[in-house]
Amino acid sequence: MPHDGMMRLVFLVLLSETLAAAGQVLMKRGANMAGAHNLRRIGAHIPFLRDVLSKPSLWLGFCAMTVSLVVWLIALAQGDLSLVFSLGSMQYILILILSRLFLNEEIDMMKVAGTLLVAFGIALMTIS
Repeated sequence: MPHDGMMRLVFLVLLSETLAAAGQVLMKRGANMAGAHNLRRIGAHIPFLRDVLSKPSLWLGFCAMTVSLVVWLIALAQGDLSLVFSLGSMQYILILILSRLFLNEEIDMMKVAGTLLVAFGIALMTIS
């Protein structure tokens, strides 16, 4: 694949994965904003779904995921599945960062080590 084509492919995958990660964070925020529900209890899922479906952040997350899927399909049409899918692992890195920034989730050394291994794997795939 020529250099320009590879750069375009990386851009498309990065855009898709950024939108997907943002969508995941928005949906998690919507789920967190839903009232307290004991989801282990039979019958609690319907009230939970009713509550969470009323949250705008959930719908923004759905929209981000939808646009991500369209961009992902464009990327798939332009590159080898093995490469595109490997580049898609960037979502793990983005989720780690976004969940810390927007959901105040803790980042421990195991998460950092795992994310660095993913980043190393992505680098190996893109230079091959």
